[in-house]
Amino acid sequence: MQDGVTKIIINSQVSAEGQSEDLKALAKLMNNEPVKLNKYFDYAQRRIKEINEDPEMREKIMLYETRMLEREQAAGKAGYEQGKADSAKIILENQLNNGSTLEQATEFVRNLKLISDEELNKLIALYK
Repeated sequence: MQDGVTKIIINSQVSAEGQSEDLKALAKLMNNEPVKLNKYFDYAQRRIKEINEDPEMREKIMLYETRMLEREQAAGKAGYEQGKADSAKIILENQLNNGSTLEQATEFVRNLKLISDEELNKLIALYK
């Protein structure tokens, strides 16, 4: 993803053999296994237990996770729609570059049904 954020994905379900002790302990923590490594893991386990035992906090976390999922889905849909619009523009430009008239290129893109007629009209306005 090109959002400027570094994302680290850890699969805690596979063997951590050959990894650092910290990473092995993190995988155990993620799998809800007890970890005795250092004060950071002790703190994390204590906080996880406190949160799990607090119904209000658990509800807040679940609501947060739901909202994050909704945002991801909305962003995905917006990206998909933008991709279709970008594709329609490229196809229109290719048609024009290959000798089609604006009307012919427009009809070609319209028949592909990538974007609505309203969006297509906005795109065509850029070429008039």
